[in-house]
Amino acid sequence: MNWSRLMGVLAAGLVLGGCSTSASTTEAAQSPTASAHHPHKTDAHHTADHGNGKSGCTIPAGKPTLFVDSDSDARPGQRVRIDLNDLKCDPADPVVARSSAFSGPVRLSCRDGSCEATASVSMTAEPRSHPVSVTIAGRTVARDKIRVGRSKRPSLELNQAERVARPGASVWVVFDDLYPGERGTHFTVRSAALPRPVRLTHDASEFYNPRTFAARPALKPGLADGTYTFEVLSPHGRHLMKKRLTVRASRPGDPDYLGKAYGPDLYDPGVGYADSPHKHSLRVARGGKVEVMWHDMTPDPGEETRLTATSPAFTHVLHLRSDDSKSADGDNPRFVDTATIRTDIKPGRYPVTVVAHHGRVKKVGYVIVTAR
Repeated sequence: MNWSRLMGVLAAGLVLGGCSTSASTTEAAQSPTASAHHPHKTDAHHTADHGNGKSGCTIPAGKPTLFVDSDSDARPGQRVRIDLNDLKCDPADPVVARSSAFSGPVRLSCRDGSCEATASVSMTAEPRSHPVSVTIAGRTVARDKIRVGRSKRPSLELNQAERVARPGASVWVVFDDLYPGERGTHFTVRSAALPRPVRLTHDASEFYNPRTFAARPALKPGLADGTYTFEVLSPHGRHLMKKRLTVRASRPGDPDYLGKAYGPDLYDPGVGYADSPHKHSLRVARGGKVEVMWHDMTPDPGEETRLTATSPAFTHVLHLRSDDSKSADGDNPRFVDTATIRTDIKPGRYPVTVVAHHGRVKKVGYVIVTAR
């Protein structure tokens, strides 16, 4: 054997040996059950090998991360999020999640190396910890667990923003009937505390519970102190359940009894509030405009939609709207709107009246109407 032929044989042997070592190392890294000393190929490996042209990334390099996200202990019927991340590419073969908590396999959709799906806990799932596994081309690539809680009987919740429900305040009415056998797409709540029956519809902001029905009605503004019954009716008018809510108007000493109201401030809308003197009187020509501003550090519940400014000089009752503009940053809650002065009015001094806190607070400003 001449020298050049000998060197060629040795080089070929080194290349083949290096490929064998690399392949064994890769297989061991990819398979959590493979031994570095006794490497072997699973059926999934053979599937990937035979489909190199189509699914070369079916078995991802590295270890993907799996997150199964639920709302605390997931109740039967609740939704869960399944996220598989850290894939090197989008697998061409099916990515499937399986668990005894689900009624069957769940197919994940993949994009940019991440896969996701929304699954529902089976209504018959037992209350315990259930393993969740994700497979690609039949090979398990990641595992997690999901804790399933017990089913709860349908319930009605009444939640007010303040410690005590006030007349005119809004109340969250939430009906949860995630329970085997419950049906219906909408429900009705009625109460003597409400101006009219209120329809409960599915709360779109509630992702995990597909059977949460809610509404946020306002209590009657002049409601007398007392305890009121709220009744839930089925779509066909059948009584389902009821709950009671105590309502009490504010009293002397309560921060919202009189609030800290001041106004009305009157100014030229063309000049603006920031650049206009804060006056309780303003000269305005007939047919002109006047801006009315009202401040209150602690408005009465629901007053944001009820405040008005009245004047015999205005063309109509002025409904003051909550001013949530950026110019109100750092200022007390304030309410504003623009009034038009009547054209058929005599020149003179006319009151502008704002009544708040159920008539307990009454303040007056004045417009001085001029001919021109």
